[in-house]
Order: sequence, then C-alpha cells, then structure tokens
Amino acid sequence: MYDLAVIGSGAAGLAAARYALAKGLKVVLFDRNRTLFGGACLNRGCIPTKFFLNSSKLGKTWQESFGKKNEIVEKIKKDSISFLEKSGIDLRFGSVSFVDEHTLSCEEKTFSAKNIIIGTGSKPKTLISHPKCIFAEDFFSEQEIGENFLVKGAGYIGIEFSSLLNSFKKRVTLIEKQEEILPFFDASITRRLRIILERRGIKIETSVDIKNYDLESFDKVVSAVGREPDIEGLDIEKTGLFFEKGGWIKTDDKCQTNIKNIYACGDVTGKRLLAYVAEAQAEAAVKNITGENESLNYKSIADCVFSIPQIARIGILEAEAKKQNLKYKVLKTNFLRFSSSYVYGDQDGFLQVIVGEGDRIIGASIISNSAAELVNIFSYAIQNDLTAETFKKCFFIHPTISEIIPALFRNPA
Repeated sequence: MYDLAVIGSGAAGLAAARYALAKGLKVVLFDRNRTLFGGACLNRGCIPTKFFLNSSKLGKTWQESFGKKNEIVEKIKKDSISFLEKSGIDLRFGSVSFVDEHTLSCEEKTFSAKNIIIGTGSKPKTLISHPKCIFAEDFFSEQEIGENFLVKGAGYIGIEFSSLLNSFKKRVTLIEKQEEILPFFDASITRRLRIILERRGIKIETSVDIKNYDLESFDKVVSAVGREPDIEGLDIEKTGLFFEKGGWIKTDDKCQTNIKNIYACGDVTGKRLLAYVAEAQAEAAVKNITGENESLNYKSIADCVFSIPQIARIGILEAEAKKQNLKYKVLKTNFLRFSSSYVYGDQDGFLQVIVGEGDRIIGASIISNSAAELVNIFSYAIQNDLTAETFKKCFFIHPTISEIIPALFRNPA
C-alpha cells in the first residue's frame, strides 16, 4: 500500500508528489499520458504564453517561437520525469478511476493508498460551436495561425491572448458581454489598461454578444470564456465526495474533502485557478496528511495578467474597502514622475496602494511592464502586516522601477 496516491501531474500534483517525497512518503503519481505531464501550465498555459510574449519582444516570428517552445516544454518535462523516477516516485500513465476511497484503478491494475490527492485541474468550457473556434489553450499547437482574430472573453486569458496576438502584429478584436474588462480588478484601473491596449491597436468592445459578429470574417475565433473541473472518467461518485456549484470539488482550508483521507488541490477545487496557488495547496495538503495541521492563508496571494503592459493586484480593492466601510486612504501615482520609467520604457505604468487602519498596507493595484515582479513586494508586505512607514525608511536602487514604491510613500502624488 502507498502512503499517498496523487491523481494529475500538473502544478498541484507535481508539488504534492515532491513534498510527500521530502516527507519520506511512498508515492504513486498518475496521469492519463505523457503528453499531459506537467498539466495545462507547462503544456498549454503559463509557460507557452509567457514564452511567446517574450519571443515577440525579441522580434521572433510565430513559427520561430513555435519550434523553440516545443523544445523548452519537452526539456522541462523530460527533466521533471527523470527527477521523479530517480527519486523513487512510482509514475503511472493511463486512465485512472476510483474503486473506493482507498483504491484506484489504472490500466487494469489496482493501487491502494492510505491517502489520495486529486489534482486533475480544469478544462475550458465549450460555449461556442464553430469550425473556426479554438480554445485559447490549444493555440500553442498551431504552427500557422492567420492574421485576423476575434477573442471572446475579456478576463485573464482573453486579455493575455489579445496582447500576445497584438505583439505578433495580428489584428485583434476583443469582445466581452459585461460592461468592463477584468471584473476582478478595480474598474478605475482596468479602464486605464483598456485605453493603453486600444492605443496599441487592440479593438475592444464590451456589452456585446458574439451573435452579432460574422465569424467567417475572422481567421480564427479564440474562446476564453471560463473553465470547469476536469474530472471526467474518475468515477468520483464511488467515494461520496461533496461538490460545490459548478462541479468543483469541495474542500476546507486544509484542502481536505468530506472524505477524511481524500484531499483536492489546484484548479479542480475552483478556489483560485493559479499554478502557484495549486502548489501552495499541495504543500498544505501533504502537511496535513503528515499531521502538521496546516491551514492555507489566501490573503497575500496576488493576481497578475500578463498583458502588455501587465496588470496585477493583491489584497483589498478600493471598491471592496468602500463596500466594507473600512477606514482607508488611497495613494496613487503614474510612472511618468520617475526617470526610471523612461529608462525602461514603462511610461504607461501606474501604481495604487490602499492603506488601512494602523497605517497598514491592505491592497495594491499595478499597471507596468514589471507588474508581476512589483506585486510580489506587496505580497510580502501584506503577509507580514507591514506599514507605509516601513517603506518610507527603505531606499531602493536607482534607476529601477521598484524605487517608485518607497518614493510613493514618502511623497504621495
């Protein structure tokens, strides 16, 4: 019998297997096939998207980027598989399903485990049926992509893909049925980003329905309209697991399901569909399996959209602070005040910080070419209850984009 069986080799599954290995557990890791190893992030999401974005900045063509992407993904995959196998993890490829709460079936063999972690991820929702329609995550399997695109959905994925295609000098129309893009950010911030994206040549139309568009006039229609849990074929009903609305597996703050020995991590829980959250959940699950009583704290987890420029947020939004009747003040600045923005071509940059009671930093929103890096500073600040006064005493290197942060606290605009 294994100490732990992990279903899925994406961000959650791989992290769980590695943490369990470090704890001395006997682990078996399942996935449907080698092609899927690494999950959506490695094969169809985070890694390809960011690689293609960076390639466009270097002046590479889509075809050049396509070939190199395959090399990089395969190298990461090969190294990871080699590490797992040499470390003693039993890696199995094939269709896996539950027999009961302690037993799994894979390729006509059964595997018993004291504990099971489900980390099978999510998949795109099918809301558009048309020959030219392609899911955003399938785009990186296309060596030839065309010139004119309609992107449906102005959330994280839709915004990123619109920027990606625009950076390769493609024509992009981005449509959204809601009034605003990126509804999980402050509207004042997203309106600013929208102006920047439109200035770069992306046509953005909100409060519209795809039925009003002639899909035949586009080379491809990119669907970026939400995701659902990927649990098909697992026979989970044999375990009696509880589900949330939408089919997501219900878990508590310890990543434990209603079945004592079964945990779930990553996208399949529907909490935060982010690779680094999946990894944090996996670590918490393994700690709880080994008796450490770990509860996951989401307050310092940031969100970032890798558009051009990037947009990131963490903590309380101004709209949320108002709704909760919090006492707060807003510090904000554009980057044009700082010479470093000219050095690094970040003149569109903008920073807004929410400071709550006790002078503590409780939220931040950033537009910048370096937003993904800058928001990590605020993640540290919020996790450790740092105050604005703390940053006033800091002196960051000049010229850098990050020096804007302490400068804002010392001299608010």
